[in-house]
Amino acid sequence: MKTKIVYPKNPLLKEFIQYFLFITKSDNEIISQLCYPNTNHCLSLIKGGEMVELNTNEYSISPSTKDSSYLTGIYKQPIKITTKQPYQELCINFKPMGLEVIFGENLSQNIFKNNILSENKNWAPLFEIAFSNNSIEIIQNEIESFFISILRDEMLSNSLLFNETIQANEIEELNDLLCKSYRSTHRYFVNQLQTTPKEYLQIRKVREAMLLILKNIPLIEIAFLLNFTDQSHFIKTFKKYTNITPSQFKQTSSQVDNTLIWNIT
Repeated sequence: MKTKIVYPKNPLLKEFIQYFLFITKSDNEIISQLCYPNTNHCLSLIKGGEMVELNTNEYSISPSTKDSSYLTGIYKQPIKITTKQPYQELCINFKPMGLEVIFGENLSQNIFKNNILSENKNWAPLFEIAFSNNSIEIIQNEIESFFISILRDEMLSNSLLFNETIQANEIEELNDLLCKSYRSTHRYFVNQLQTTPKEYLQIRKVREAMLLILKNIPLIEIAFLLNFTDQSHFIKTFKKYTNITPSQFKQTSSQVDNTLIWNIT
């Protein structure tokens, strides 16, 4: 399986899109991907396959003669995706609120919903663009042009403020930056991202910790850098969202292009 990550070129889209991930699988070898909790939304377009739910947090990409799509959001446990047949996939990873700005509606209720693009004919060009050319650069340029053409100007200012705000490290800081009470901040996160501020911050810290672990930073130092009470608190939180300890994670996981972290078997 080949993967390629590219980052948005357009300055405005950089505020709302984290990266484009191109995946090509050309053989019949069985591969399982373990995707860890994240704070973004991912819109996936698949050619030659369709996402099928097997069990809780476990999916497979099954053969399909039609193109398919699905949306993932801020999930709180690792998700396992297994596939055997050849397929192509384009994953567009949006920063929080990025989907809403570009598509003009709150899609966070549609997590792991299959064929989400078929519900809106205005999004149909995405499939044609995603698999119309062998050049990743050409595909990226055309997708970015398409997104700019449908981007919702009326949602820009609030979303840009939100993206700046969520870089905060503690809930109190979020409240101050949003100029909201704790209750209002809590309601805002649940409505927009389907998660609480506390869960959002914990998942984000765990993701940051993963990068530091793979850089061989000592756990006690990671706990300090990410404002955990102590090393024990950090390990407990890490295991809560990954089901493994930091040491087990280091032994089994890999990093792609400083951005993507997963476990492939």
